[in-house]
Amino acid sequence: MTFLNMRTTAITAVSALIALSGASLGAQQQDAQITAIRDDAIRTVVMEQLTIARERGVPSEPLLSKALEGVAKNATSASIRSAMSALQKRLSRAHDLLGASATVDELSAGADALYVGVPDKTITLMRAAAPRRSIAVELGVLTELVARHVAPKKASQMILDLMARGATGAQLTALNAAVQSDVAAGLTPEAALERHGRGILSLLPPPPPLTNANHR
Repeated sequence: MTFLNMRTTAITAVSALIALSGASLGAQQQDAQITAIRDDAIRTVVMEQLTIARERGVPSEPLLSKALEGVAKNATSASIRSAMSALQKRLSRAHDLLGASATVDELSAGADALYVGVPDKTITLMRAAAPRRSIAVELGVLTELVARHVAPKKASQMILDLMARGATGAQLTALNAAVQSDVAAGLTPEAALERHGRGILSLLPPPPPLTNANHR
């Protein structure tokens, strides 16, 4: 084995140990949060739902956050089970739409988007528009817009148009803030989106020309 190969092997081993260490710390933190739940029935429900999630390959972090939110609001064990089960289904659907490489943040954002009524097709098109980077910010902004009563179809088209033109996460976040400000001032959500969305589009370069492959 050459020195270079030995060095590469060592780096790989160290990276694996760091990843395992991080996973172990995460598991310990989750265990501590579950143990801190005083109600026995709720604690049992949370452990049961997290076990099901792990068996199905669904990330546990968003589910535990949902459970702890319920605990903070003094929800019943039945309500927490229902909320965790529904979220688990949305996370699983988001995984199907976003692909196996989707991050936990993307899956959480995708699940939130599905909750407010964003169409499956929109999420698929957003993934296709940015296949090699996280689209958690884009999904989050879209969810906020729909939650503020912009029609899902109109909000989806605007976000897709902005992504096609290369809008940055900062620009999308600013768009969301501007829409919220205009709505608070009395403008309708859709009028606010049209106003600020078109404003950002005017600053962006035109979309790349279609290739022969695109036409096909």
